[in-house]
Amino acid sequence: MKTNPFKLLSALVMSVVLLTAFRCGKEVDPQEVNSNYNARHSKCLSYNDKETKGFYNPDSASVFYDADRQRLHVTHHNLTVNCGIAGMDGGIIVSAIRNGQTIDIYEREDESYPQANCICEVDNEFDLFSIEPGTYTLIFHSCYPDSLSATFSL
Repeated sequence: MKTNPFKLLSALVMSVVLLTAFRCGKEVDPQEVNSNYNARHSKCLSYNDKETKGFYNPDSASVFYDADRQRLHVTHHNLTVNCGIAGMDGGIIVSAIRNGQTIDIYEREDESYPQANCICEVDNEFDLFSIEPGTYTLIFHSCYPDSLSATFSL
């Protein structure tokens, strides 16, 4: 049986394309970036009764990059939290996982702190280390409204 060179070449090209597609589509293994290091938050900026249905102030983020220390200082503005923890130092636990150019930031209320029947907004600040210059998407995950996503170039 004679092999058709066109079919053989087509099969070879298709194999290379598939291998490249699977290799390029593979994500970088996630790595922990931060474990509540240097996290601090403001007092309540505004209050809402927990039962009130309505709009929250939009949350946003700002960053400051210290290239010498590869430190990214992040402020999550208008993070919604329970009023009981808002006045407490350390009431918000922050952790972050980096997966390539995406950093998932998890901001959780410390359940050992007292809870109140109201929510408020705070500015939450923390530092991420070992961040090289580049463009990053920060995705903030918290207890209340939808997650915030922001892209920054450093």
